[in-house]
Amino acid sequence: MAAPVNLHQQRSQATKESLRKVALKRFKRDGFANVTVTDLAAEAGVTERTFFRHFPTKEAVLFEDYETQLDWLAEALAKRPTSENVFDSVLASVMSFPHDLEVVRQAALLRAELIGGDRAAGHLRVVQASFARVITDFVRSRHADVEGIDLKAEVSGAVLAAALVVAVENWGRGGCTGDIGQIVADSVNLVRSGLKL
Repeated sequence: MAAPVNLHQQRSQATKESLRKVALKRFKRDGFANVTVTDLAAEAGVTERTFFRHFPTKEAVLFEDYETQLDWLAEALAKRPTSENVFDSVLASVMSFPHDLEVVRQAALLRAELIGGDRAAGHLRVVQASFARVITDFVRSRHADVEGIDLKAEVSGAVLAAALVVAVENWGRGGCTGDIGQIVADSVNLVRSGLKL
């Protein structure tokens, strides 16, 4: 039997996607600094309060593709076979990213073009910490019987999250060309190799 459709959740997601598309279009046309939340809300036909229900800041629109709602990653990791190593589980889970990669590409290009490198880097560190928490929890629960698992899980989470974020940053600096999946795999595999250059 199929799960019941949550109409409220569907409407909320549609509103969020509409806000994001409007914002990306306006940022590109008018410049990030020249667009206010009031402008975005009005153009999308919603209130500022509705905007802030979906995005805590204007900057969050540019990072939404992989910052918010990391439930998808936790769920994908939980579905991986218990016999699989952490690297393969993380790579397979990341490849299940549920967002439109063209919208992700547009947001990455706008991040590079519209907001300063320091500002973007600071926001990406927050993203990295979120990824690290999800991966740490996965490793800790998957290997709960391993001695010293807390340290091992935290190091695994921190290192793999850094590899993922650096891959995305590298892709962005390269003009968002190339296969992001391959760049992510190369980054994770560099860690897997013990950083053999």
